[in-house]
Amino acid sequence: MVEQERIDERLDRAAQRLLAAYPPAAAIPVPTDLALADEREAQAVQARVAAALGTPRGWKLGGIVAGETPRYSRLFAEWSQASPGRFARDAFHRVFLEPELAVVMGEAVPFRETPYRLDEIAARVESLHAAIELVDSRFVEWPAVPALWQLADGLSHGAFVLGEAAPAGDLRQMRDAAYRLELDGETVLDGRGGHPGGDPARLLVEMINDHMAATGQGIAAGEVITTGTFNGVVEMRAGQRARLAFAGIGEAILDLG
Repeated sequence: MVEQERIDERLDRAAQRLLAAYPPAAAIPVPTDLALADEREAQAVQARVAAALGTPRGWKLGGIVAGETPRYSRLFAEWSQASPGRFARDAFHRVFLEPELAVVMGEAVPFRETPYRLDEIAARVESLHAAIELVDSRFVEWPAVPALWQLADGLSHGAFVLGEAAPAGDLRQMRDAAYRLELDGETVLDGRGGHPGGDPARLLVEMINDHMAATGQGIAAGEVITTGTFNGVVEMRAGQRARLAFAGIGEAILDLG
């Protein structure tokens, strides 16, 4: 009991350190005095930070490595907008953009011990969307941040823009979707498929099943889940407009003031 109290106190201090590093406060170095032992501890810090940040809106997948279960963290209503979105540059330490596909759950996915299949999840998805994630970090060393601290820091989440939608169908269109990301009309990222985790629909199902196994909780109707960048990140400067288009799905627009 005493040992667990010490662990909880250390995780509380780690969460407070992160919360104190959100703008307008300065970013901080990765703590060397508050070691995180494993992903379970990193997720516990993330949960503490999330509880203080805002209203849960859904989930983001990130830190994706091919063949591994995707890592994930919270999206927040206060930092999510429908396209066209607009955020202030001084609300972040840095702004990098990721072109993503997101789903909105039309029906709840109730907790159960047996993992869900793709067809069962697809049947509960209301719509498929183009989406832009704004990447930020509370650490001065970003992107060279240890994986556990990235997870504790919400996988470097800054904000989110949900774009136009298409019918979800069986979600097969996610794997080879063609996309183009522009800044002020100039293409900065484009391609077809090539998501680092392979098939975003598969990652979605794996995330939901992992979340249930870890927490004993399902996914609520109306939650948004964005499935990670197709092709890295691109820096965005104040005064620019970003436009992301996914062929046959829709577009998302973001202005940075």
